[in-house]
Amino acid sequence: GAAAGALLGVGIQLALPGVMADLLPVDVTIRVAPGPILVGLGVGVWVALVFALRPLVALRNVSPLQALRRESDASVMRTTRWAPGPLLITLATIASVVAIATSRSDSLTEGVMLAGGVGTAVLVLWGSAALLVSQARRLSRPAWSYTLRQGVANLYRPGNQTRVVALALGFGVFLMSTLYQVQDNLLRTLNVRLEASRANVVFFDVQQDQRDGIDSLIRAAGHELVQQAPIVPMRIASINGEEVVGAQGDVGGRRRAGWALRREYRSTYRSEPQPSERITAGRWFQEPDGDDVYEASFEQGLAEELGVGLGDSVTWNVQGVRVKTVITSLREVNWARFETNFFVVTEPGALERAPQQFVLLAHAATPESIALLQRDVVREFPSVSSIDLTLVQQTVGNVLSKVVVAIRFLAVLSLALGIPVLFSAVSATRRDRLREGVLLKTLGATRRQVGRIMLAEYAILGLLGSLTGVLLSLAAAWALSRFVFETTFVPAVVPALLVSAAMTLLAVAIGVMTGREVFRSTPMVALREA
Repeated sequence: GAAAGALLGVGIQLALPGVMADLLPVDVTIRVAPGPILVGLGVGVWVALVFALRPLVALRNVSPLQALRRESDASVMRTTRWAPGPLLITLATIASVVAIATSRSDSLTEGVMLAGGVGTAVLVLWGSAALLVSQARRLSRPAWSYTLRQGVANLYRPGNQTRVVALALGFGVFLMSTLYQVQDNLLRTLNVRLEASRANVVFFDVQQDQRDGIDSLIRAAGHELVQQAPIVPMRIASINGEEVVGAQGDVGGRRRAGWALRREYRSTYRSEPQPSERITAGRWFQEPDGDDVYEASFEQGLAEELGVGLGDSVTWNVQGVRVKTVITSLREVNWARFETNFFVVTEPGALERAPQQFVLLAHAATPESIALLQRDVVREFPSVSSIDLTLVQQTVGNVLSKVVVAIRFLAVLSLALGIPVLFSAVSATRRDRLREGVLLKTLGATRRQVGRIMLAEYAILGLLGSLTGVLLSLAAAWALSRFVFETTFVPAVVPALLVSAAMTLLAVAIGVMTGREVFRSTPMVALREA
């Protein structure tokens, strides 16, 4: 299995140059590295070994009499479940999952959280299946048809496969639905942000004496001036009276991010917040009181890096002039919107007399009008630079489409890998299923009745596993959106239900296909078994 996976990975890598050439207008050279292939082989062999140890150890306790009586595998495993050997194997399995997750993550914390999420999903699926087994006997009603009652009874019979099938099916649904939910939310958020940005052309490096002229050109051509923002370069001189010296990251007895202390900030001033930002703490600027201390609003992430908060004072070196500010508000900034966003915003009186440049954002109706507007501005003001934001938006859209292809490929791969796992889970109890089906035929059941019994059983298992997997995927997608991507989660209910229905049908089809030998066997087989 590991070798086959490695060969498949090599085949995909060799096919990537042609695929990338079709997707992107660049030549891509893929070099097959032997290191990851060997690592994949080692991981595959180890996973196969560690997951096979429990049934192998259980075989030591199987007596010849048990083999002759053909007792179910579940009864054999039950006698060795809490022995020291299986417990050690279980701990080794958990440690292996944590080690693999950690090796594929950026940090130990992320790896442990990933392994914990997988373990939680497995426990929930296992618990839901155990609950169904315990409640199936009580759920059955005499008014139900015989085939339905028999199908429900199969859920708790000795050697049942309820837990195994629900776990295999539910985990596959969990992976597929989580991928889709995260993809849908990320794309929806980015599309909303792109559509919310009215500006489609930006002019920067605009000097003070050029601003009015460019404004006139924009309005004379019938276009809309969406936004203009002054930009003033400045550096941090001191925090709460403590001077910033060189590249040190410790000011005022607190450890602070070095990059935030050393960088040159390109800040702005304005009297009102922008649509792309939201006040999370404090208040916006009040009327100026005439003193030499000005109000400032910090982006909340920057405030955390600098270790400052509301009421702290920050003195700026504005091209040789010191300007003292006090933090009166913290903001959450939507950096994905095509607007002028800043780490630091001050009240107008702080920076309006400083040397500054301007950024102007405009909206033109058509791509042709954008090109004409850029031509006219550059002709009049050669030092001004401009960017057609529609090209940036198209590039972002193209990248997103490639991401969608990659995510869909992973979803299809998860499905393709889940099908043989589900086949093996169902086939694990093939012997018991064959005996019971033939006995039912011996007692007078028709092939149609046996088929309906199997259909009822696998329909219930499919619904349980798929619905539990969908609920788990919604929880996982919410956690990823909230804590990793920091976006608002909106569940895609209809696609999730479609995935659930499709996987339920798949479980029924696999169950019927693996049980086709029941239909071919004769009652004489059961009599010989007895």
